[in-house]
Amino acid sequence: MRTNYRTQIAITLLLGAMLLPATVAAHERAPAAQVTLKSWLKDDQGENNAPYAVNQQITLYLELATNRWFTAGTRIGQFELPGVMVKQRSELATNFTQRQDGETWSHQRWELTLYPQQSGQFEIPAIAVRVTVAQPDGGSQPLTLTTRPQRFAAALPDPTLTVGGHWLSASNLTLSQRWQNSADDQADGELRVGDAITRTVTANGQDTLSVLIPPLIPVIDNDEWVQAYPAQARLDDTQERGEYLSSREDQTTYIVQRGGELTLPALELRWWNSQTRQLETLTLPGQTLRVRHTPASWLAAYGPGLAAGVGALTLLVLMLLAIARYYRHRPRPLGWQYGAAIWCRQWGTVRVLAYRYLRARRGELELGRVSRDPAWQQQQAAFQQGTLDRADSLKMGWRLLAHLQLPKGLRGARLRRYIGWRAALPSLAKPDGCTTTGDHSASHASVSNSASNSATSNSGKKEG
Repeated sequence: MRTNYRTQIAITLLLGAMLLPATVAAHERAPAAQVTLKSWLKDDQGENNAPYAVNQQITLYLELATNRWFTAGTRIGQFELPGVMVKQRSELATNFTQRQDGETWSHQRWELTLYPQQSGQFEIPAIAVRVTVAQPDGGSQPLTLTTRPQRFAAALPDPTLTVGGHWLSASNLTLSQRWQNSADDQADGELRVGDAITRTVTANGQDTLSVLIPPLIPVIDNDEWVQAYPAQARLDDTQERGEYLSSREDQTTYIVQRGGELTLPALELRWWNSQTRQLETLTLPGQTLRVRHTPASWLAAYGPGLAAGVGALTLLVLMLLAIARYYRHRPRPLGWQYGAAIWCRQWGTVRVLAYRYLRARRGELELGRVSRDPAWQQQQAAFQQGTLDRADSLKMGWRLLAHLQLPKGLRGARLRRYIGWRAALPSLAKPDGCTTTGDHSASHASVSNSASNSATSNSGKKEG
């Protein structure tokens, strides 16, 4: 038994010594691990190789491949690109395998998204990628690889757009809104002053960033109708089945300040469709609401105007009362008497007051001596001999005032140009055979009598 045991040990040692050189030779002949890195931009520029649009999402792909396998996490070096927003939206790579020359290669595909913020030429610098792969000897080896620099161009897709304007670029975009007001909880459902109206607008888009979606609700300055209280915007960026989704939700609460018809404006959002390469517009309708006043809001809205109207009316009444009291025991002005006589159609009194005014201003008794103007002579003759009406009496009073009281520079044609008045037709002379009314004869006689009496009294004074 002891001899057989020794024999087995010797045979084992002999076989081990024979196989050891073969194993070492096999390790020496095993190929080392191979690792490759390549990068490219997603081709969305079309057949004409047009520049990318400002704010458009540009995908930069980084693909690692090895004939072994990856044993640790891959780290992509950070880089800065002025005028471009760089974001790694997916924290996980796409892993797959491929057969190449009879070997199975492991692949990792990473995506970086670029968003140019201005027009111009851009150059992506070399990007360092740190990776760890398995070696044939069973160990792991860290490696650092770099990409080649790449260039691309960006420009405004439409001349009507501006950098930093109220628009965005996406491959798909939807816009929706919902309304809510505090009157919905009331029994009658009517909106009153002090109630709140909440407007919520949401935009959902693909291949964009939530921070690139402009504000959806325009800022309304607090005015006499509403006070606006905007809430903080809600931004969200997700990835679903390889699609990048972004959303922005804006909400504003309006507190109604006065009653009446309140109109909240419609909304409009322009966006560049990166798939169809066209400028499109999304709109949301506004809303017109009827707001009821409360007693306090009614006083606040109409109180100042009502108080001003009452004050003005009170002042006018006091002025009229003061004037009436002043002229209760005094003769009224000739202009007042002249207008009252015209209103009452007392044509005889109208002629008497015209002569009285002429005598008070010039001390004369004949209207023909006021002016040698043929138009005045024709008018005063018709005033003394024709049948009067309100229009002729007012015109005569105005012409008499212009000749006796206004400065010479404002008389006649210059006065008409000054006040912008033009006669439609020249006045016509009355026929010689026109008959006068009894009132006219009586008034003419009374004027003659008063004129003779005045002349007698004047002569008596002179004789005395």
